[in-house]
Amino acid sequence: MGSIFSSNEAEDAKTTGLMGMNRGSLSFVSQMGFPRFSYCISGSDFSGLLLLGDSNFTWLAPLNYTPLIQISEPLPYFDRVAYTVQLEGIKVSGKLLPIPKSVLVPDHTGAGQTMVDSGTQFTFLLGPVYNALRTEYLNQTQGVLRVLEDPNFVFQGAMDLCYRIPLGQNNLPNLPSVSLVFTGAEMVVSGDRLLYRVPGEIRGNDSVWCLSFGNSDLLGVEAYVIGHHHQQNVWMEFDLEKSRIGLAQVRCDLARQRFGVGL
Repeated sequence: MGSIFSSNEAEDAKTTGLMGMNRGSLSFVSQMGFPRFSYCISGSDFSGLLLLGDSNFTWLAPLNYTPLIQISEPLPYFDRVAYTVQLEGIKVSGKLLPIPKSVLVPDHTGAGQTMVDSGTQFTFLLGPVYNALRTEYLNQTQGVLRVLEDPNFVFQGAMDLCYRIPLGQNNLPNLPSVSLVFTGAEMVVSGDRLLYRVPGEIRGNDSVWCLSFGNSDLLGVEAYVIGHHHQQNVWMEFDLEKSRIGLAQVRCDLARQRFGVGL
């Protein structure tokens, strides 16, 4: 699908190639004429699963579908080859954030679309929505996590909610989940997908971990982007024939076994 933002360099170094999977006429899926494709990104290693064509996945877990949005007329800030869905809201531990619907839909310039992009590592939200998430997450993690409190540190230029976690602490505490609510489907981000340890950042006896959501305004990008970090252990079916994306929370290692793919 093509990266919107730069990903982790150490991770990129392990990549040997990039397959174009977007809705453009030159992409691999368009040229091959596949009616749908599916993938599952593992959260524990780099061995994911990619299926081209029908997957017959329903016997493994039920899929919830959200429609793909397409705008035919060219708009300056709308990417017409991206997989665009409608973000309806965001919940933190089930609490719906007070976000006006108007900021979640593309405006007359096309700014504000929500793209599902496996080529981008993290998830980026427009400023007002990011700030609402940041405020609520701070409130719900008081007494659970220790804030970094360094205004000069912003990870990857867009992620400014970071925490100090003791170096010897092997497991993260129980954290509030974040749910991305789409039309007809929901993506729940929980556990170790919520925070990302910043490589090489040590403060005293603490490592630095940042909330794995960023502010796209800081990067000058007028869009919401759902990155592959939050697609881990989610079965993603891109049904091009019916113009929709199917989602299901699964363990990708088990999905590989069920499909007869060795680990």
